[in-house]
Amino acid sequence: MIYELFLPKKIVAGIGSFQRLSAETAQRKIKRPFIIYSRSAIASQLNSLKQELPNAYFYEISKGEPTTFELERALAKLGVNNCDGIIAIGGGSVIDLAKAMAVFAVNPNLSLNDIPYLTELHRLPFIAVPTTAGTGSEATKVTVITDEKLQKKLNPAHPSFIPDVVILDAILTVNVPPSVTSFTALDALTHAIEAFVSTKANAMSDFYAKEAISCISKNIETVFEHPNNIEARQQLLIGSFYAGIAFSNSSTNLAHATGRALGVKFHMPHGQCVALMHPFVIQYSLESAYERYEEIAKIIGLNGTQFLSGYLDELNRKQHIWKSAQQMAPLLTDEVIEQLAEQALSGNGILTNRKVPSNEDIEVIFKQLRKRLQIEGGIVEWQQCQVEK
Repeated sequence: MIYELFLPKKIVAGIGSFQRLSAETAQRKIKRPFIIYSRSAIASQLNSLKQELPNAYFYEISKGEPTTFELERALAKLGVNNCDGIIAIGGGSVIDLAKAMAVFAVNPNLSLNDIPYLTELHRLPFIAVPTTAGTGSEATKVTVITDEKLQKKLNPAHPSFIPDVVILDAILTVNVPPSVTSFTALDALTHAIEAFVSTKANAMSDFYAKEAISCISKNIETVFEHPNNIEARQQLLIGSFYAGIAFSNSSTNLAHATGRALGVKFHMPHGQCVALMHPFVIQYSLESAYERYEEIAKIIGLNGTQFLSGYLDELNRKQHIWKSAQQMAPLLTDEVIEQLAEQALSGNGILTNRKVPSNEDIEVIFKQLRKRLQIEGGIVEWQQCQVEK
């Protein structure tokens, strides 16, 4: 069996490693960097960064996930300022937008749908500095951009989307709001689990998936309870990076397919949507990938696969994921669920699920979510909302 493993060319990891940014920029011969960033993540470092990189153009991304409109706007600013490289400092939205910018700055006549079919694709030099431990975007060959006209998330894949340099410094994650910390960490755990049970899983992706599951499960609750624990945050950041490698070289599955549909419909953060869907997807898929789920349970320290969905349900309860979406329950009408199922089926992650779902299967999964959200406070016995048909 022959495997290909796609990775960033250089990885700089450790507490305080952000200080290496200017040196890495110089090594890549970037003289006029376009720095796209999230202010909430680097507010305390912004002034010093402007002094270290005086020729840089700073572009603050608007809140929310990246769209085709935001991409066009950012590319216009990049062109006017004659920038010759891109540095992304932020969460998955910032890094995903930067990926697309690096490619389209050199290939303006392409579309997002063209990219997966090209063998060679030149782009601008690109450095990624994640400030959330969860999306794994800094490690992946995928970018996620919402097409506003189609009201659909596009997620083309190409090795050129992988950054030249990745800097992993947990200090940058400390000021992230608790909700974002939870959403992104649960997203990373889902990346790792889905990569491991994917039909495209291989020996290399398995290695990184299992390492990610171990790192994340051992530190996710510590970070939530003790947000200033930098060592735990660094482990979570490494775990997220490993998970990104895993699913970039394997794939995500049904939790992401249904989560993307939910996010587009209700304009909710991606990590939150994936965390909401994952327990029910595991219930649906369990028999088709029993041995793999059993191995995941052992890595986490659970006594059997029957507790894996319950473990994720409990994580969602502890980190207020169920409660954060309770207002959505009455909006999940049967008609809306039909629309969500149709949209989920049209996206990636269906055929890579070990058990390929029908439209009706996905509707049942969304109805399970509706039932779960109807439980006041999110504190019930797990068996009370197992199935709704």
